[in-house]
Amino acid sequence: MHITIISGSTRLNRQSHSVALALQARINDSGIHSAEILDLAAYQFPIMEEVLHRHPNPPDGLDDFAEKIRRSDAHIFVSPEYNGSYTSALKNAVDYLKESEFSKKVIGVAAVSAGGMGGMRAALAMQQLVLGVGAYALPQMLLVGQVGQRFDADGKLLDPLFDKNMQVFLSNFSFLAEAVTEKKAALQPVTV
Repeated sequence: MHITIISGSTRLNRQSHSVALALQARINDSGIHSAEILDLAAYQFPIMEEVLHRHPNPPDGLDDFAEKIRRSDAHIFVSPEYNGSYTSALKNAVDYLKESEFSKKVIGVAAVSAGGMGGMRAALAMQQLVLGVGAYALPQMLLVGQVGQRFDADGKLLDPLFDKNMQVFLSNFSFLAEAVTEKKAALQPVTV
């Protein structure tokens, strides 16, 4: 199963990207699934004027981004909490695509904050976004409060006690994503 992790912050000196790096490393190191990060800071999409399938001149990188979303079996959205919600960059990137690109895929959410609450409101808002694009929201959220004390800039875990949170989140994510992916594969018509 291939998983894309959308790193949703484009802010300078962002800390949430370290969580995306940690998730990617954990998934790839397991040897069971593969993961890649789609870093919205690298894509630098302008504010959406038109959805991709109707856009006369799509922004650079948008076709590549959409193709990676289509090819993935499941996704994880990672975003800091800004003013009680997730980033506008994440919303903008998702809005460029049709719902069918996310439809019937499992999406887990990880919210990040410098404070102790771990971005709870952003996580809840991201789950609403997941439902809005016809995907299956993993009920459990990865809430990363005090992110600077939990991860370094390269995604290395600094707080050994937080390891269990990551394990439980990824275990539940894998369980649901594998089940949905297997069911979808079983429903695919056989071509001769």
